[in-house]
Amino acid sequence: MTPTVLVLASVGLGLVAGALIAWAAFGARSAGRRRAEALRPELPEVAVELLNSLDGFAVILDASLSPVYANPAARDDPRITGEELRDPDFLRRARRVMSSGISDTQMPDPERPEDTVRVRIVRVQRRFLVVFADDLGEEQRVNAMRRDFIANVSHELKTPIAAIGLLSEAVLEAADEPEIVRSFAKKMKKESHRLGDLSRDIIQLSEAQSTLKAEDREPVSLRAVLRGEVEAHRDFAAQSGVELVLTEADGDPITMGRPTAIGTVVANLLSNAIRHSPEGSRVGIGTEITKRDCIVTVTDQGEGIAPEHLRRIFERFYRIDTARSREGGGTGLGLSIARHTMRAHGGDIDVWSQPGVGSSFTLSFPLAEQDQSAGGRKGAKSRKAAKSGKSGKKNRAGAASASAKPQKKTTGRKAAK
Repeated sequence: MTPTVLVLASVGLGLVAGALIAWAAFGARSAGRRRAEALRPELPEVAVELLNSLDGFAVILDASLSPVYANPAARDDPRITGEELRDPDFLRRARRVMSSGISDTQMPDPERPEDTVRVRIVRVQRRFLVVFADDLGEEQRVNAMRRDFIANVSHELKTPIAAIGLLSEAVLEAADEPEIVRSFAKKMKKESHRLGDLSRDIIQLSEAQSTLKAEDREPVSLRAVLRGEVEAHRDFAAQSGVELVLTEADGDPITMGRPTAIGTVVANLLSNAIRHSPEGSRVGIGTEITKRDCIVTVTDQGEGIAPEHLRRIFERFYRIDTARSREGGGTGLGLSIARHTMRAHGGDIDVWSQPGVGSSFTLSFPLAEQDQSAGGRKGAKSRKAAKSGKSGKKNRAGAASASAKPQKKTTGRKAAK
């Protein structure tokens, strides 16, 4: 063979060998890809889209229990990390779900208050697990508050009900002694009033905790509310030897809300201040108007509140002096109603107190914008006009007498610090 032929043959053999090697490499890579796809198939697109839309924690694990996907909530959640997903107990539960297909749920440990996460493991297809995690901390807190509230209400109801039962038995036994019967009847009346006050305050608390919708709001003249409540409490203050002093700022501040609810807040603070003020002292009611708020302050010259009680006086059924509060007719709900009502109206309530000096409660009401206030007044007038057009003079007289009744009952509003 000539050198030229040898060179050409070598080049041809090289090309053939290179082609064979490239084909073998491509075939091996394809086979490896097929084996990988068999071991780790693609994630179901529908499942990924659904998990992306969830607000809660969701992670997908493959057959080797390695994370292959995490939704946005899981990526931003610091409570569950990779270490927890590698916990031996979690891996044991995950393998059991992968083999059996039966979902597994682990509830928070009631013995550990810091444990608030519920973990659920669900199998998707045959090669994937989805781990869901839900924080039940808020739910547990609400359930605990509900249990405490029911227990407190039951306790508060038990005392007057038991007293009425005992007094009724005593009345039956002393039927032939009018003086004793009258004495027991007065005590029964007092206990029945206590039950009435408690049921009324529970209803008011329920209303205060509900969301105040925009359509339920109307322009409220704070000056008119304050003047009405102060006048309604003058007799109660005179009986206690306390002087009420109202100091008004210039202008008529308007807020959006429910007049009766705002009146209840002011009435609770006034009755508290009068009840806890010594004879011959003053209770001051002052107003201050800022750019955005109207500040209403109710100040007394009573015994004051100790610092350890200040942070708890807005709790439901909390009383500083249980015996004195019950003797005065307080239910322990007045300040809780006031706080919930103020926050529902976009405002708040604060307190300053010093033992031996007195207490000062401050209400902040957001002022209504001019166009909103005018529109609210216009809507209220049109509703009243429509209502008056449908009803006759007799109905209007009945409505007027009904609306006058709460003014009369205001002096009986009682709330305990």
